[in-house]
Amino acid sequence: MEFQAGIIKFIQSFSSPALDYFFIFVTNLGSEGFYFLLIPIFYWSINKKMGIKLSSALLLSMYLNVMLKEITAIPRPIGYPGIRSIYTGSAGGYSFPSGHTQGSTTVWGIIMAHYKKTLVYILGIAIILLVSLSRLYLGVHWPQDIIGGIILGYIIVMVVINTDRFKFPESASAKCLMAVIIPVVLLVIFPHPDVFKHMGMLSAAWLGYLLEDHFIGFEPKNTGFLKTASKYIIGAVGFLLIYVGLKKILPAGNISAMARYFLLGLWLTAGAPYLFKKL
Repeated sequence: MEFQAGIIKFIQSFSSPALDYFFIFVTNLGSEGFYFLLIPIFYWSINKKMGIKLSSALLLSMYLNVMLKEITAIPRPIGYPGIRSIYTGSAGGYSFPSGHTQGSTTVWGIIMAHYKKTLVYILGIAIILLVSLSRLYLGVHWPQDIIGGIILGYIIVMVVINTDRFKFPESASAKCLMAVIIPVVLLVIFPHPDVFKHMGMLSAAWLGYLLEDHFIGFEPKNTGFLKTASKYIIGAVGFLLIYVGLKKILPAGNISAMARYFLLGLWLTAGAPYLFKKL
């Protein structure tokens, strides 16, 4: 690890209080909380299919990331001689691969592949690189974690953007069954506490998407800035009430966490769209 430690030390040789704050801000662009703000924008205001594709890819990416971290069990550089680690609250679990880097590559890779515009490419690549650099600057990941996160994120993007070639069941009941069975099977294979949350949300997002399409028929529309912003604020408040409020009410444990994230998924794809349709 000495060579990798040398890379981190070189990056940190440019450190300053201003850069500390900058990279703490940047690293949060690769956090779960940021994606919970970003993905609803697509689902509620731009394109439902894009929204469900992003949420599905991100949740499956999180699943793979947690699994690989537990399998490899590589310690983080936190505490390594000569490495300064700050904002360690963003560094849970083992080190390889970097979840922030993998998630950023997955989400922005899909966005770039969808829009294929120069400005989107510039924005997406810049965020992926800056988030990756932030994990090294903050001293919470090794360079190999960053490389692994980018490679895995790219693989996930390639799979997701080619899902249209796959043949899925035609009947709604079969699709609903798959929306339950697939997350449950993944949970049984790897019953990690984080997987309870992510698979609960994935199942609910898929079920909500199918139910909304059949019973509600919500379509994102460009209704002007004020109406769009108002809609997003209402949806975000509901999201926050479930995410934070239920955490304080429900008892601690995997089942409670799974139930909370299940409701988050339903709110994203069915609850909020139903409310928007009525309003």
